[in-house]
Amino acid sequence: MGIAYFPEVYPDELVYSVLARYYVHGGYSAYIFCAADVFVNKRVSPDKEFVNALKPEVLESLCRKMTMAELVERHTMFPYYARFLPCERRSRAFEALCSMSGDYNNLLAIPKQKNGENRYLRYCPLCVEKDRQLYGESYWHRSHQLAGVSVCSKHGIKLWNSSVIISGKASPNLVTAEQEIKEQNVICGNEIEIQLAEYVGKVFRSDMDMKNPVAVGQFLHSQMAGTEYLSVRGEQRNIQTFYEDFSAFYEELPEQGLTELWQIQKVFNNYRLNCFEVCQIAMFLNIPVEKLCNMELPEKAQEQIFDDKVRELRKQGLKYPEIAKRLNASYNVVKPVGGGRYGKYDYRKEIHQKCGAKPKDWDRIDRESFPSVKTAVRQLWGSGDERPHRVTEFAVCKILGFPDKRLALMPLCRAEVLKYQESQEQYWARELVWTVHKIQKEGKILNWKQVRTLTNMRKDNVLVCLPYLKVIAEPELYELVQTLL
Repeated sequence: MGIAYFPEVYPDELVYSVLARYYVHGGYSAYIFCAADVFVNKRVSPDKEFVNALKPEVLESLCRKMTMAELVERHTMFPYYARFLPCERRSRAFEALCSMSGDYNNLLAIPKQKNGENRYLRYCPLCVEKDRQLYGESYWHRSHQLAGVSVCSKHGIKLWNSSVIISGKASPNLVTAEQEIKEQNVICGNEIEIQLAEYVGKVFRSDMDMKNPVAVGQFLHSQMAGTEYLSVRGEQRNIQTFYEDFSAFYEELPEQGLTELWQIQKVFNNYRLNCFEVCQIAMFLNIPVEKLCNMELPEKAQEQIFDDKVRELRKQGLKYPEIAKRLNASYNVVKPVGGGRYGKYDYRKEIHQKCGAKPKDWDRIDRESFPSVKTAVRQLWGSGDERPHRVTEFAVCKILGFPDKRLALMPLCRAEVLKYQESQEQYWARELVWTVHKIQKEGKILNWKQVRTLTNMRKDNVLVCLPYLKVIAEPELYELVQTLL
């Protein structure tokens, strides 16, 4: 049964905010009655930043004008906590959120509060005025909840805390912004606060490439090429100099984000993946937002460029002292390069292996393996009569007898696998289509027991994949599945 009334989802609005407005406008006498209609588990504490498991009719109302994936990307805090995660971990967190199950909190880079302090939903007084003019009411904005950002990214004024706790112990409830917001003074942030808030806000609102494999620490390191923060060959960071200049640049920023040298080092080493901290470093290095949101590594690292120059000058007949002078490097750095000590790059004419295994030609192996990988992908995907399976790197490697991480060395083959990457609920939708067709072809009566036996799916699994089923299945099949629930 559908919902007679459901509020419009506003731009940049949290799912929690939409549900809170539904509760208030729906005329419920108590929260528990609304929770029973909205959530799969009526006793769950409503998630302020993400989304709890919802009843199918509520999910259908939320996804009336968007897919579940778009709901997660545009109306939860997922982009803020997942943008700089490793590719596989980011995908797992996204799947967990889209399926409204799984431990996404431990997968996402959610910073811990200092001294166990609570975080609260926040608002901007000027945004409140604008919302009331446009929509007749205010609502909870995602962009006001960016941990570390203390001013509104649009207006540059101080964000105010409400009494609605984001993290910490609180009684389950749905509270609208209109119920909570009080008249507050407009206080402007300082110049660096405003500049950083605008930068972080642009990053947060930018589209996210879910399949980008580039590690953020490696990317930031590459962006220091040619600066005083990298050694002349590029393999060592002058982290003390960087820290001193960084601290001076953010001197007027309140005690937020990166304040210690060891914290900065951990970002470069991919141990800290906090979006605010990454943006701090990126803005300091003058990295454009578009470049940060579409991270690419240069074709040649600074080490390789330097080594190429040394070898070229050496071929021209120059001696090491003269090469060192030309490249503004020390003799002790230049001579080992010319002597072939560094074997990081493929200089076969100068590096001679006296023993050990010969290096493998991964480009050739990648090309030769491509047809068999393509066949394995088709086999997993299924052809209609065959049962579909999720296409993953692990599954392809298992079929072909490759080691688990082999595809990481084969970009052509890996790209083919990633084309078919899908979330768990997308796969469930495909599996349901196959199951219904199979039961119908065998002339059996469609019922839940047969679907459960063939798929091993629970009803809540079916509920969360309904938005995707509606897209890929014919209307009759979609309606048939709904009658099973």
